Amino acid sequence: MESIGAYLKRQREMRKIKLEDISSLTKINLKCLQALEADDLAALPGEIFAKGFIRSYAKAIGLNSDEALLQFEEYLKTVANQDQDKHKIKWLTPGGLELKPWVFFVFLIVLVILVAYISSR
Repeated sequence: MESIGAYLKRQREMRKIKLEDISSLTKINLKCLQALEADDLAALPGEIFAKGFIRSYAKAIGLNSDEALLQFEEYLKTVANQDQDKHKIKWLTPGGLELKPWVFFVFLIVLVILVAYISSR
């Protein structure tokens, strides 16, 4: 199966459209578009953004955006079945993003301050 990045790049090159032109038209950062074409999903901010980028990219080059998104979904299934450590796509792994230990610590401090404030009244 052809990857989503290879598919989009092939379609763009067939139409002789520069990636910079798509970036200007869609207002999507050129580095994100390059990552998309390179199938570097880990460089993209998340699945929702990736889908938005694909939809905008497809429209910009005259593709059916729904078909491009379906191809992306199929590609995600393929990638999900492979070794996750190899791809390091946090937003694709089950459970999503992990809670950082410092977030818990900050929450605990705020909770202690709040309890102290309420009990002093």
